[in-house]
Amino acid sequence: MNMQSKTVLAITFLSVIFSQTPAQAQEQNRERPGPPPAFSSIDVNGDGEVDFDEFSQQELPHGDHQTIFNEIDSDNNGVISKTEFKNHRPSAKKKR
Repeated sequence: MNMQSKTVLAITFLSVIFSQTPAQAQEQNRERPGPPPAFSSIDVNGDGEVDFDEFSQQELPHGDHQTIFNEIDSDNNGVISKTEFKNHRPSAKKKR
């Protein structure tokens, strides 16, 4: 195999590798939700607590608002404090 053939083969190989990388990264990003919003962006009225009305305005990657709200509201007082929000760890998504 001459040098020109090796160069063409190497360029073709690298093109195939790099063309697949963005597609694979995009697929992984669809499965992974973004970072949670800041507490202050959810606490619309700025009172230091998030009630269900404020929480229900948020877009969720999965689950329904009431279930997620109840999980975060660990003391079940009907509002999410900054501490509850900070300490909440979403349950792991089951792998298929």
